[in-house]
Amino acid sequence: EGLYSTSIFQALFFTEELLAKIAEETNLYSSQIYPNKPINCTVYGTQKFHGICIIGSLTPLSNVHDLWIDVLGRELVKETVSKNV
Repeated sequence: EGLYSTSIFQALFFTEELLAKIAEETNLYSSQIYPNKPINCTVYGTQKFHGICIIGSLTPLSNVHDLWIDVLGRELVKETVSKNV
């Protein structure tokens, strides 16, 4: 339910074209900064990142890494992306 809710929320602010542009610019930036190991950002990856940002804003934690801690963390975040990405 949480991921579905963040998807609906994201759709209010981010069109598919905007997400594609964000992914494209992220890839461009990454290739300029890390030419030997650029990341491959996708629209789906961009949506996951924004979803975690939305969920994180709803959880008042002092450190973003706390989203992955078993006691304090959010299962949805842990299932979406590993902590060491």
